[in-house]
Amino acid sequence: METRIPALKPVRPERRRGGKLAAVLAVLFFIVMVVLFLQSSLSKVTEIQIRGTRHADPEEVRRAAGVEEGDWFLYPWASELERRVRTVPAVEDAVAVWRFPGLLIIWVREYPEVALEISPAGKLGIVLANGLAVPPAGTLVPDKPVLTGWNPDDPNRLALARELGRIPPELLNDVSEIVPDPSNAYPDRIRIYTRSRFEVVTTVSKLGEKLPYLDSIVENREPGLLTLLDADTYTPFSALQSPTEDLEGSPPEAEKTE
Repeated sequence: METRIPALKPVRPERRRGGKLAAVLAVLFFIVMVVLFLQSSLSKVTEIQIRGTRHADPEEVRRAAGVEEGDWFLYPWASELERRVRTVPAVEDAVAVWRFPGLLIIWVREYPEVALEISPAGKLGIVLANGLAVPPAGTLVPDKPVLTGWNPDDPNRLALARELGRIPPELLNDVSEIVPDPSNAYPDRIRIYTRSRFEVVTTVSKLGEKLPYLDSIVENREPGLLTLLDADTYTPFSALQSPTEDLEGSPPEAEKTE
């Protein structure tokens, strides 16, 4: 007679209580280390370096960042520091770098210099691409166009500064002076005087489009008046200085440029 042997239940391994205890100890150890770190000098800002400033005051950048020696390290986040520093008028962009232990470096990129400007008091300053006028930093080299006759609150002045910041510097080498010359038809009209003794009438909004024509005309024509508006015309000064009427009683006609 056969006897059935009951099936054996699988033996389950006992849960390791030691693994749970190790996890708890690890968490406690981490908490203790964090507390010790926060109480040590390693958790504090010990040095702040401001780099890249030329026109912006480093102390103004530091105040805008809102961090001082002795503050918590790594707080606030770098992105927040960069946002704060960009509120400084001369600053276009900023990069904040934390370096352990305790060093904060803030790299500043300022708006580019686009022009010089003569103030009502007769002082020469520098105009940045955002329209901000700042005192010269160090030796001033007059290699930029000079803005004269502009009202600081004129919106066309700000638009001109932005436009000059977008134009390649080589196209501005011959530009000596830019003055406002508004009309009813062209409220943003300007008059440009060049180092090659040309006089150019155009607008702020057309400056970037029309300025490349200037080089080709300067190379092939004698100094004269160049009008670069909806239609482009050129009149040599020799014709403007001649009698205004010829034998038939007509003034000299301007030559259209192509």
